[in-house]
Amino acid sequence: MKKSYIKYIAGAFILIASSCKTGGDINVNPNQSPNAQTGFMLTGAIQFLGGVNGAGATTNINSFAGELYSQYMSETFYTNESLFSLKQYDYQTYYTGPLQDLKTIIDVNSDPAKKNLAAVTRFGTNNDQIASARILTAFIYLTITDRWGDIPYTQALKSSANFSPAFDAQKDIYTALMKELDEAQAQLGTTNSLTGDILFNGDNLRWKHWANSLHAIMALRLSKVDAATGKAEFAKAVAGGLMTSNDDNAVYKYSTAQTNENPYFTNYRNRYDYAVSSLLVNTLKGFNDPRLAVYAAPTAAGTYVGLPYGTNGDALGDYNAGTTDAPGNISLIGNALSKADAPSVWTSYAQILFTQAEAAHLNWISGGDGAAADFYNKGVTASLEQNGISTGDATTYLGQASVKFNVSTALSQILTQKWIANFLGDGWESWADYRRTGLPVLLDPVPDALSPGGKIPRRQQYPQTEHDLNLTNYNAVIARQGADALNTRVYWDKQ
Repeated sequence: MKKSYIKYIAGAFILIASSCKTGGDINVNPNQSPNAQTGFMLTGAIQFLGGVNGAGATTNINSFAGELYSQYMSETFYTNESLFSLKQYDYQTYYTGPLQDLKTIIDVNSDPAKKNLAAVTRFGTNNDQIASARILTAFIYLTITDRWGDIPYTQALKSSANFSPAFDAQKDIYTALMKELDEAQAQLGTTNSLTGDILFNGDNLRWKHWANSLHAIMALRLSKVDAATGKAEFAKAVAGGLMTSNDDNAVYKYSTAQTNENPYFTNYRNRYDYAVSSLLVNTLKGFNDPRLAVYAAPTAAGTYVGLPYGTNGDALGDYNAGTTDAPGNISLIGNALSKADAPSVWTSYAQILFTQAEAAHLNWISGGDGAAADFYNKGVTASLEQNGISTGDATTYLGQASVKFNVSTALSQILTQKWIANFLGDGWESWADYRRTGLPVLLDPVPDALSPGGKIPRRQQYPQTEHDLNLTNYNAVIARQGADALNTRVYWDKQ
């Protein structure tokens, strides 16, 4: 996407050309295939989103920034992100990394001259590889557009054919992505064939359910801006088949190997930059929520205490996060979610149940608030089960007056429980829900925050490279979308 990439592409071309010589050329690597290894590319794309293979802390799905924007955590020392002093975030590595690899998977499996090569078919049928790549591509683009708004889409990934892509309107991107998800889930075969799939272990039905669930999430995002389209698209997603149990969860599995360990474990090795927020702790305490002991670690006193969001400067001196082995007076993230091999759930069955609960409350699906209550109860139960809470404790929890579904407070209850369930999963999703609904009630404005009015950002600013290397299209997008500022609202943000 950047003009500066030309020299790297040219250099890569020279290297590839030299390696294709025959005979005794010392530049030929006999252990390296001259053909794209598509299964490895799928693995690499998934790993990027997990935060390995060079991915930064703001491009992995369960990133620190996303969790901070959703006020699940508070910063214990550096408060740049919780006070929104970091305005520009870079999306270039999404394009040059996983999106480019996924495009290669699609291109190779669609090319009559390559799609039947052993280097390709060993990783699954052409249709299964194309479909999974399309679904993962849609997930990435959804993350990008929800963070920045209008982004390069139709003209992106063209390499030397277009180093200055125009920005597509988010409305059009949503339309295109929902179509992609609908077509991709239908393209998946009935027999599992994928290898290199570390997200769903080659299970086509789980890929299908994820695609339709993402479709439903996107449809609901239109509730305030285009309810008619949202309702119609939601119906398509439901007809295709949504997640049916926690076994369908889109889970990224970390390991004890340092090259693939949970990023919160990496931080807690010696830095301890993050504690659970007082908002999270107090919300869980107010509900007598058994997830508190899972989400948070006890303090030195054996209690659970959150750090007030946005605490900064001298006020931080009153709080001591301590370490995993020597706790302080505020709670770190619980070991179950911060140990080296603690998995990250990008999209959960619970999240999709709450999505359906809201849709029923809006009368987008049949059953009205009776169905909404059922989906809500199932969502709470699924989240508790996901976190190791027994069925008996789940029944007791749901029986509390403060938790029991109430039609008069339905939306607040659904979004609050959805927020609780999404802890350390996909913080960008919770941020999107807050922007769309204003729920749950977060600290907004944030005292001492550097965003306009101290308010929670409505989007993130474009990377500086767009201004420096793509100025014409940059000027066009801000003329259409609005100022390149944190308080400019994206297309669907109308609450």
